[in-house]
Amino acid sequence: MKTIFAILFMFIAVNLSYSDQLAWITKEQAEKTVSYFEENEISQVILWCACCDNDSKLLVNVSKIYFKPASDPKYYEIFIEGVTFNGGGFRDAVDLAYVHIQKGSKWKSLGLVLGFECDPCTKPFKF
Repeated sequence: MKTIFAILFMFIAVNLSYSDQLAWITKEQAEKTVSYFEENEISQVILWCACCDNDSKLLVNVSKIYFKPASDPKYYEIFIEGVTFNGGGFRDAVDLAYVHIQKGSKWKSLGLVLGFECDPCTKPFKF
């Protein structure tokens, strides 16, 4: 019985360790993110958590990116606004580990591109 609980605990711990890696970030990281988008004229992102069950890739044409303080005032959240590939509106806080931008012919985790520590659960991919 103890073995079953130990295995269950490890499974839950592994799944939780991937969630919210870069959802709350420092103000400096938030400023760097917004500046990167503006300087590089990033107009599309793919939102996708490769290690999350039943999560599919969502292409968003970005119209606005900004940051706001999180509920803990020491941290900030990045918000993306835009239109999805099927024409729906999008406005939500994002986790930079699971925001992918196009670099050359592949899409890469924005968190890694910016040099932030994270595990996007996927290698760069083609879309």
